[in-house]
Amino acid sequence: MEKKKERLQSLLDRSKLEKYCYEMFYLQGVPVAEVARKTGLNRQTIYRYLRNFEAINPQVAEQMKKNGKDVTPDDYKALQEEVARLQGELKREKLRADFYEEMVAFGKDVYGIDLKKAGTK
Repeated sequence: MEKKKERLQSLLDRSKLEKYCYEMFYLQGVPVAEVARKTGLNRQTIYRYLRNFEAINPQVAEQMKKNGKDVTPDDYKALQEEVARLQGELKREKLRADFYEEMVAFGKDVYGIDLKKAGTK
């Protein structure tokens, strides 16, 4: 049990270190050589940490990269388009769910079959 705790703690420490390196490099603009000097890691490890953090946390990484930069009108327009697309998908899925509920009710009324239970024989 102790080994599991130690392993989990080391993984947590490494992920914190990856985030710290990523913040220093992208947010503060510290060169990799300086990050390596401050953390005591070599450059290859720093680059690997940057790649790992970006692969595991793509949205956080994108936000960190954009932090400090102004939102451009293109970014705003892209977000508006995505919201409109997602609203359309939501509307279609609601219609689909309503249709399914109506079909279940119709099957029960007309045929006396409870379709919700029909597949669980």
